[in-house]
Amino acid sequence: LKAVQVIFNRAESNEPITFSSLKPKEIERINFGQDLPVLLDRTISVNTASDAGNGVGYTYLRLRGSDQTRINVTLNGVPYNDAESHQVFWVNLPDFISSATDVQIQRGLGTSNNGAGAFGGTVNISTAAINKQAFFQTSNSYGSFNTLKNTVAGSTGLIKNKFVFDARYSQIFSDGYIDRASSKLHSYYVAGAFVNKGTVINLIHFLGKEKTYQAWYGIPVDSLVTNRTLNTAGTDFGQKIRPYTNESDNYLQSHYQLLITQTINAFTNFSGNVFYVKGSGYYEQYKVAQSLNSYGFQDMYTEHDSITTTDMIRQRWLKNKFFGANLAFTITKSKLNWKVAAGFSDYLGNHFGKVIWAPYGNSIPLDNTYYKGNGAKLDANIYSTLNYKITKALALYLDIQYRFIDYNIQGEDDNGSPVAERNRYHFFNPKLGMQANFNEHHHMNLYAGIGHHEPLRDDFVNKRSGKNPLPEAMLDIEWGYQYTNKKVKTGINLYGMLYKNQLVVTGALNDVGAAIRTNVDKSFRLGAELECAWQIHKKLTLIANATFSLNKILQFNEIINTYDESYVSIDSLRITNKLVNKNIAFSPSILGYVELQYQPIKNCTISFNNKFTGKQYLDNTQNNLRSLKPYNINNLIVSYTLHTKLIDEIICSIQLNNITNRKYVSNGYTYSERYAGPGYLTDVNTYNYIYPQAGFNLMAGIIIKIK
Repeated sequence: LKAVQVIFNRAESNEPITFSSLKPKEIERINFGQDLPVLLDRTISVNTASDAGNGVGYTYLRLRGSDQTRINVTLNGVPYNDAESHQVFWVNLPDFISSATDVQIQRGLGTSNNGAGAFGGTVNISTAAINKQAFFQTSNSYGSFNTLKNTVAGSTGLIKNKFVFDARYSQIFSDGYIDRASSKLHSYYVAGAFVNKGTVINLIHFLGKEKTYQAWYGIPVDSLVTNRTLNTAGTDFGQKIRPYTNESDNYLQSHYQLLITQTINAFTNFSGNVFYVKGSGYYEQYKVAQSLNSYGFQDMYTEHDSITTTDMIRQRWLKNKFFGANLAFTITKSKLNWKVAAGFSDYLGNHFGKVIWAPYGNSIPLDNTYYKGNGAKLDANIYSTLNYKITKALALYLDIQYRFIDYNIQGEDDNGSPVAERNRYHFFNPKLGMQANFNEHHHMNLYAGIGHHEPLRDDFVNKRSGKNPLPEAMLDIEWGYQYTNKKVKTGINLYGMLYKNQLVVTGALNDVGAAIRTNVDKSFRLGAELECAWQIHKKLTLIANATFSLNKILQFNEIINTYDESYVSIDSLRITNKLVNKNIAFSPSILGYVELQYQPIKNCTISFNNKFTGKQYLDNTQNNLRSLKPYNINNLIVSYTLHTKLIDEIICSIQLNNITNRKYVSNGYTYSERYAGPGYLTDVNTYNYIYPQAGFNLMAGIIIKIK
């Protein structure tokens, strides 16, 4: 009755893969409605960010400095990263973690897997374990910024030892810390399973719906002292005096999964999944003084004047479909574990924009499509892993994957410019490792692997001089040692991630303000990860981890654009700064986490934790004026469990976040530019925008379980 999806993407304890896990009890203890990245922030080598400032809405995860476009996320072995942007939109899965039975975080290349984002780490979320016992549970929490979470879940347990049905509904509301950064999130999860001897079949459907007021732009760094909750969304960067009330992001996403596992004989197991994902949504914006021609409208003329610009409300839409299948055969004997697996996915994305309001509505054809583009991506892979015990103490691991991508972009980008790209990639990704168990206390693993990563949609849209971006390649080398006894579990892991043609931000922006990336020949991440769990006393436990790293680009060119009075780039006045041996952006050299868990009385736990995040640079220039200061955050969680005759468990808890009221910033961006016109040329101006996070805040919750 173990989880069906473990065949796909997961690392097992007998494999030399660097990973950490979160179990249901840990998830339950810290889940007050924030998105999954916030819950994973205590995990080694992880740091997080939030647009709204309180972890609800748009949140982001970085692993060893790699952003979400390089972190492969799977749900029951099904890829979740957006196929074109490779981004992970956690906001589309509100409270999905309440249905999870296990979360595994692999660092580095990890195992061969399915999906576009596997280049710096992997997050595998499992929900398909069989609940043997029936239960009903409700979880409710409320706290700062009017943050409210309500969850109801239940299971029938095994019926006649063959059938089980699970369900969950969640809603989360929050005003956010940042002005107007509100979130209205809904989700449900339903699943049915059939169990019969060596067969387990799971049919799963879940849906997420989100509406968030945009808080994407951050604040100018000089507003940090005067107005740290400022939100320019809805004002078109201050051009509109009264903010537009519906400057929002809206998306609905439905998932369908069929999971099958079949025991063929005593040595052979088959596992497979079939999936379908459908999404539809848009973000709405009030824009001031927009050129009529740029939206395909004709200039208008009156008796005394000509009208070439207008205020408007526009929507930018994405409707997409994603479907595919994966299968695997596994042979397990006393010394051998051999798996052969294959999978494919197909993505169809329809991008288009509409103008839904303008003051000259009688003269402008509203609801017309002013741009339209399509993306189609076929992704197929086949891989085989072999784990062979040479001796009782020594095991060899071999993992070989072939991956094929066919990516086709047609139509227009969101600026109305034509786009036509068709690119095919053939990637060979070998991995080799070994694990040595000297005795029950001492363990060592060694791992080396090669991985590849295709460019994003924006890399093609923003390319210069007709030159296509190159795919990235990486050599990942890991060495780890762990010591375990009855009271202590500790370990160290050394890693080297050596890149070829890594795509990094240049500092230049395209004409709609999106960052342009370019390939750099050589770059690397070198680091040491340390972990420790120590039961100091039967009532006191210490959990700690730390990462020390060096993250460098050997050489790259920073590009600074010069614009004319119409904000058109003047290529002849573009500045190129050649830089060498600079830190990679958003890659802190130190991350640290310490937690003390104390049980003063039975059924009561007090947890105090401290998270330190070192200095981060906003770009790759290693300029101190474009950096985020280090910050140290302290949190406290107190929980008490009560058992009664009518109710099996009542868990009351309170979480105090940032108890020292630290005024810190977790994310940002920067760009530089200058201007030229008849007879003048300005100096270079650099603009820094940052995302302040909430000071002291709290959440209180109650969980009621009936079995």
